[in-house]
Amino acid sequence: MQTTSNGYYMELQQLRLFLAAAETQSFTRGAKRAFVSQPALSASIAKLEGELGVRLFTRNKRSVVLTPAGKTLLKRATQIVNECNKARDELKNHGQLRMLRIGVVNTLSIANIARLIEPYRRENSSLKLQVFDASSEEMERLMESGRIDLSLTIIPERSEKRRHVSYSKRLFSESYKVAMAANHHLSESPTLCLADLETEPFVSRSHCEYRHMLKAVMKTAGVRLNVAYITNQDDRALSLVEQGAGIAIVPEHYESLNIVKRPVTELSATRSIGFEWGESENQHEIDRFITFASTVRWPE
Repeated sequence: MQTTSNGYYMELQQLRLFLAAAETQSFTRGAKRAFVSQPALSASIAKLEGELGVRLFTRNKRSVVLTPAGKTLLKRATQIVNECNKARDELKNHGQLRMLRIGVVNTLSIANIARLIEPYRRENSSLKLQVFDASSEEMERLMESGRIDLSLTIIPERSEKRRHVSYSKRLFSESYKVAMAANHHLSESPTLCLADLETEPFVSRSHCEYRHMLKAVMKTAGVRLNVAYITNQDDRALSLVEQGAGIAIVPEHYESLNIVKRPVTELSATRSIGFEWGESENQHEIDRFITFASTVRWPE
């Protein structure tokens, strides 16, 4: 524990609960991650705020947000808890090798991946965590060859059962929307139709799983996109859109500065993101990771 300037003590459990709430942006999800009740987490944070003499969170109906003081504590608390976790794992798992290999579909934003992977790596410092970035098609080959234990990917319809997949858990579903610069002339419209896009420079994401369906919809509508740029990197595609070089069709959860997204009336397809895995001798590590993932704030 650490002594504060007013003579109180910050306990390690208080810092763990603080981090759980800060990283999940929710007292409810934070309590679930920390395996305590929500009232217990709230009481711990209230006590910590009282001892420090500052507010750490701003509360609202849907989430909690760190105050400037909370952001300052976040950095220090992360370092302290990291070191304690390392010491615990080194002693607890001395001589034991823990490993988990995860495939992540490359059309899931980096922000969502980091929100999941980095806190888990910190909480499990003795775990060798390998993350493979792949398309949904490549993911099937990784699973089939036994190179990954678990995939975070696009969950197919029930009728499209994949080989080597015994279990699945859906995390969220989303639609596809047109992304454009905030000052784009189409941004004033609440909805668009395919004909609105025909003359606009279009940034094509060549690795997008929706591209074949999009071509079919365009053909049916008699519309042809004005493809000006083709890339297999989402950050590059979003940067081009942000700079006004063109528009793009992206999964709804994609976010970037100075970009707005609008629905297209003819594009009704959605996709579900979640975990898939098969029978494995590493089931314990898989279960631990999936349980942790349920505490992460996913797109709504």
